[in-house]
Amino acid sequence: MDPARPNLTPARPNLTHFGAVAWALGVTFVFGTVGQQALVLAPNAADDLVVRAGIQAVVYLAGAALFSFRRPGRSFEEAFALRRVPAGLLVTALLLGLCAHAPADKLNDLIVQRFPMKKDLSEALANQLLPGAPAHAVLLAIFVAGVGPFVEELFFRGALYTGLRTTASALGAVVTTGLMFTLIHFEPRSWLPIFMLAACLGAVRALSGSIWPGVLLHAAFNGSSLVLAWLGPSAEARWLSPGVVAASSVSALLLLALFARLAQKSELAERARALDGAEPTSGGATP
Repeated sequence: MDPARPNLTPARPNLTHFGAVAWALGVTFVFGTVGQQALVLAPNAADDLVVRAGIQAVVYLAGAALFSFRRPGRSFEEAFALRRVPAGLLVTALLLGLCAHAPADKLNDLIVQRFPMKKDLSEALANQLLPGAPAHAVLLAIFVAGVGPFVEELFFRGALYTGLRTTASALGAVVTTGLMFTLIHFEPRSWLPIFMLAACLGAVRALSGSIWPGVLLHAAFNGSSLVLAWLGPSAEARWLSPGVVAASSVSALLLLALFARLAQKSELAERARALDGAEPTSGGATP
């Protein structure tokens, strides 16, 4: 292109909080619609988390791809914050996911005690985590603790958070993406524990400048739910004992403080954070 001629290609508008909410609701609506249609064709798969997670993966990846296409100016890695981070941050985030599960699970248990579910609904939700065969157990682990966390982080803390950071503060982006991540889970009794998880995910995303720590944190959190369901009620009762919940809560706070300290001292994380607030270029190169 002649450098003397102005670039007449209209620039895409920066993402606003309203835009982020619209994208989240739109993708969630498509997910629900596609899911309903799929269940009409295969009604026996209504309670199979593998099927639901597979549909979610397709819809969320398509939504993320469309988001990236409509907002050019960043490489794929920059659009979704697939940036390298120190190994110490990854390990700390993984441990944080494990430790955050007990207090969140206890809070959920207290809410359900105060506002009980119908017995058939409670049993259906619990049975969703139980495998029907060894192969099904492997698929549950892959999709619930792997694919699901990755596509959710790619969309919420990758596409939406990164897009918001050109117009919003890190705190504003964390709150907006966290609220939308919470509300797409349709069980109101779980909203407060899920928002606690979303706050941790947003914090590690903001501090590290990358989605990878959040992917590991999210995977560890979901994986803990699977393991406890497979071990049975006695293991879950021990997991929710006051001593375990207190120790896990303190450990989670210490790990979050350690994560923040490591991120502040890391030059790699500092460079990644700086890219979050950078304006996209007009030619698609990494800023």
